[in-house]
Amino acid sequence: MTKPFILPGPDRDQRSDTISLMSTTSYDPAAPRPTTPLLIGKYVVYRKPLAGTPLTVYMIMFGNVVAGTQVSLPTKADCDTATKRHRAALEARAAEQAARDAQIAERDAKRKEAMDKRKAANAARAKVAA
Repeated sequence: MTKPFILPGPDRDQRSDTISLMSTTSYDPAAPRPTTPLLIGKYVVYRKPLAGTPLTVYMIMFGNVVAGTQVSLPTKADCDTATKRHRAALEARAAEQAARDAQIAERDAKRKEAMDKRKAANAARAKVAA
């Protein structure tokens, strides 16, 4: 990685901790960038360079599932928030599925009851006809 070229300016002697707004840096899109996973606290974060840009996408993992993505390097708090959000989404999906299963079971019970009534009525008609 090359160092940025810092333009000399009238305020450079006053603010030595910043770079000028007109500073430039060169970027080599063909240069290899690291893709190894990072360990932030207890969280595994994969990084994936975006082709053609100097940006890297950081994917916060929850097991084998991506819990969140961001372009800046995540902090431990970012990882906590992403996993909490992912867990809440999983719990909400599980609650929706349980409600759907209960509706299906109720509907199946009503259908079975109606079918049993029809069978009983048909058996009674057949008995009367015989």
